[in-house]
Amino acid sequence: MKRFVCPGVLCIIAIWRGFSPAMDCRLGADYYYRARSADNRQQRIEWLQRSTDVCPNFNAWYMLGLLYEQQGQPDQALNAFMQARAAAGSIQAEALALGREGEILSQTGRLPQALRALELAKRFHPAPAPDWLETALKNARIQSFRSVIAAADIASFLEADPYLSENGRFAVRPAVNLPVHFDFDRADLNSAGNRQVLELGRALTRSKMRQWSFGLVGHTDKRGTETYNQILSEKRANTVKIVLERQFSSLIGQLQATGRGETDLLYDGDDETDHMLNRRVKVTLIP
Repeated sequence: MKRFVCPGVLCIIAIWRGFSPAMDCRLGADYYYRARSADNRQQRIEWLQRSTDVCPNFNAWYMLGLLYEQQGQPDQALNAFMQARAAAGSIQAEALALGREGEILSQTGRLPQALRALELAKRFHPAPAPDWLETALKNARIQSFRSVIAAADIASFLEADPYLSENGRFAVRPAVNLPVHFDFDRADLNSAGNRQVLELGRALTRSKMRQWSFGLVGHTDKRGTETYNQILSEKRANTVKIVLERQFSSLIGQLQATGRGETDLLYDGDDETDHMLNRRVKVTLIP
């Protein structure tokens, strides 16, 4: 009799273990729906914490992140959104979590990391992207274009590993849009532009960068004809290349300058902010 009972117990345990994850996630879903109907924020947080404890899931982590953000707890919010991204079941869900990470990073002054997260989120999210993501990305870009991006921050973009989506379907090689400032309708760098190119040179000559060549892609705003803007974008990219090679001779032979004119506008508006954001030099890595 004992020989019969023992395998039976083992069989029951094996069946229980097989169903346990599914039962845990049903319980987690129940806690999540309780959180949605809770009377106050703290109760919602407590139910959501229970939900993620028994079954880590995107919805609960994402809602937790929003609640922490509302409570002014950026570190907890950032962690929750990172957990949500890891648990995302679709590229759209992953993009939403990544965008929220960028929003928090921007609010806490970590602009380079914020820009990378927000630009990746916009790229991954099926069109149209939600308004909050568009607003967060535009505000982060405005911040970067009104300052000179330091060499260490440029390097943080370019030295990062390619971003691979959780489902492995998307991979994005590092790149950075730089606010290289030119006087209106000219291909000559102004003082801010010269400072920015100097920081770019310091970034590109770091030891980790020696294995790479770099693409310098000029972009203009949409004012002027297509042909004129194409020529202007090429001149501006070449100006950056010439200045870099003059000041950093080790970069000679590593730089390729091209222009895209007005063909890849970031924004199609007609105000000066949109024009400013469209005028840029994109730096990409070339193996």
